[in-house]
Amino acid sequence: MSSEKSSDFKNKLGVFLPVIIWLPKYDRKKLFRPDLIAGISLAAFSVPELMAYAELAGLPPEYGLYAGIVAAITYFFFGTIKQFVIGPSSSQAIMVASVIGIIAVSPEHYLDLAMATAILVGIIFLAARVFRLGFIVNLIPVSVLKGFLAGVGLVIIGGQLYKLFGLEGGGGNFFEDIAYVFQNLGETNLPTLAVGLGFMALLLGIEHKYPKLPASLIVVAASIILMSITNLQDHGVHIIGEIPSGLPTPRVPELQQGDFQALLPLAAALFLLSYVESMSIGRTYAKKNGYKIDENQELVAIGTTNITTGLFQGFPVSGSFSRTAINDSAGGITPVSTFSSGIIIAIVALFLTGLFYNMPEVIIAVLVIVAVYKMVDIKELKRVRSHSHVEFFIAMISMALVLILGVLEGVIFGVILSFIYMLYRIAAPRVRELGRVPGTHIYRDIERHPENKTIPGIKILRVDAPLLFANAVNAEDKILARVEADPETKQVILDLESSPIIDLSATDMLSELYEKLDEKGIKLFVANPTSEVRDAMRLEGLDKKIPLLERIDGDTVSFETTDGKVIIIPDEDTW
Repeated sequence: MSSEKSSDFKNKLGVFLPVIIWLPKYDRKKLFRPDLIAGISLAAFSVPELMAYAELAGLPPEYGLYAGIVAAITYFFFGTIKQFVIGPSSSQAIMVASVIGIIAVSPEHYLDLAMATAILVGIIFLAARVFRLGFIVNLIPVSVLKGFLAGVGLVIIGGQLYKLFGLEGGGGNFFEDIAYVFQNLGETNLPTLAVGLGFMALLLGIEHKYPKLPASLIVVAASIILMSITNLQDHGVHIIGEIPSGLPTPRVPELQQGDFQALLPLAAALFLLSYVESMSIGRTYAKKNGYKIDENQELVAIGTTNITTGLFQGFPVSGSFSRTAINDSAGGITPVSTFSSGIIIAIVALFLTGLFYNMPEVIIAVLVIVAVYKMVDIKELKRVRSHSHVEFFIAMISMALVLILGVLEGVIFGVILSFIYMLYRIAAPRVRELGRVPGTHIYRDIERHPENKTIPGIKILRVDAPLLFANAVNAEDKILARVEADPETKQVILDLESSPIIDLSATDMLSELYEKLDEKGIKLFVANPTSEVRDAMRLEGLDKKIPLLERIDGDTVSFETTDGKVIIIPDEDTW
């Protein structure tokens, strides 16, 4: 009995700590070697990228290593996405820098704010788990996400150009950064530009021809060797210099009055973006490798990872598209691969940071630009445009808002815009008239298919939206307009197949519609109601006035109601 209790406790604990379920079943002989090889490859790719993202976030490079180490180790215990790599990301880093850079009063305060932001993001994730808000991942449309990411990519690239040209200063929004570079082209440090463009070409070439090689590490190593054997530093090519070795120690960030209120909008936006990005990654690789993920558990995993990272002197972390792809292509099978990469990065932070002393600063800009240029996904934006001009407009507006207002404001207004569009689509539902496809039992929209047959005196109408308070009056007006346009109408069949839910306002609308049609001597029927719609109508007593039709039978042109009655309308010979 005690064994059963122990097993039950383990299973319950495993819901929140999945590692205790899958790790005892881990086949070391079969899985450890490929996981370790993938972890080594992942660490080789990650080290220079993590340092680059730290600088992008406005922090010294060692803090990128800290965040990468703690995030990889923490997620190992809580996550359900087997190939998932979590750590600093470009979009998160630029959002952190764009907000904290304004309110920080010193480098120490800046670090505390970055730590506090990560902790606050984690708390929001855990609160979302308590209220089971995993579904929110579906509330951000692709158009907004693609437009936002394109805008972020351009902002990041614009912010790195002055470093690529060897200019001093810089900083501002996208247009200010571009203007600054053009205004100061005469001050370009040509050796810095040559080093940057040369290694950018090398990086892109390796990624294109040899995608399995750690291109970023090769470029970093080659640039260090170049700086070590030449006197380029005397010609204005700056190097990173000393990177402190060691591991982060845990501490609680110290905040000043008003910091919490200033960080809350940033943390909320980071939470939303991180969860959408991470679940996009998770779904992609879970589908590819044939397993399921728990979206609510991922709220716990990503939340706990952010809190732990923040307490260990890190900044907000999220899923990484590029590093997850590297882990998967290198053969990573379980979270052991990312855990091992975290251990290897920790070894680098402890003993090998001195190797990066002669690394040119411009290489950081090169790594960032090459890592993020794919965020401006022209192919995906074209796909959005081909699907819907309205959604493409929303994508462009989202991108423009990021470029003009800033990253944080851009994501917030982009989400608001998407919700306005969604409400508009719901509030202005299309009402279609249906006719039977010749030779079939199928009923389709006669506007799109004029050859479909209609029945004289009978209107079969379909509302292409859920029936809710936001659109009930609008839907009623459109139904009545259809009826009034045809004085011969004797019966109206309202097909609710595309309206799976219905609220109190909509049931009131149906009752009012019934009365208005009844005054005109027109009979109203409801066809194809879902169980939820039937329950709502019965609760209001509408099923006693409006017959609920189970199906449309194209042979006899008859309808069977839920109480077993068959209503026969004119047969095919009268069409």
